[in-house]
Amino acid sequence: MCANSKSKNPWLEISAEDYEGHMSSPNVAQLQMLNKIFADVLNEFQPKSIAVLGCTTGNGFEHLIGKNIERIIGVDINHEYLAICKTRFEKSLPQLELICADLNEAEFPNSSFDLIHAALVFEYVEVELLLSKISCWLRQNGILSIVLQLPSEESAPVSETPYQSLKLLSPVMKLIEPEEFREEARKYKLKETRNYKMKLKSGKSFSIILFQK
Repeated sequence: MCANSKSKNPWLEISAEDYEGHMSSPNVAQLQMLNKIFADVLNEFQPKSIAVLGCTTGNGFEHLIGKNIERIIGVDINHEYLAICKTRFEKSLPQLELICADLNEAEFPNSSFDLIHAALVFEYVEVELLLSKISCWLRQNGILSIVLQLPSEESAPVSETPYQSLKLLSPVMKLIEPEEFREEARKYKLKETRNYKMKLKSGKSFSIILFQK
């Protein structure tokens, strides 16, 4: 079942083919970057339970295979993305549970996860609302890893590619200043433990920040 969003979300109008094509385009190369970031987080923290918010088609989920993870939750608003993710990983990740939901409306029991990963997600949600939920969903000493896109003078927020449907995101995408995010995170007792930046050939830069509850 797919949870209904209060209004039509542009992510529902972008096909998986367009999403993957755009994100992996040579002048974008974000799919490859996000894959590496996810792999690095998994290797560092070795979680027993993980939630991937905005999991799309499961980019990076191959790094979950063979790890001693008891519970894997993937959440996305687009049912097509999740169907592809299921086809790709249901046999190799029997503990995988995919949930179709708007993250502004998603709910989980308190203290559910050791690690919550949210890459390029907060640009499209109510930041304070989702952070308040994440602070409850994390177990004590649990980790939140995020990826934020930074403003760029060299590239538009949504890069130009042949995949025109991605332009639907421009009106709703809101870049977040990392310091503003840190201030919100502190309100919910999420302590920053590390941050670093990555810059792509396109000129776009991204802030990767890790928090601990």
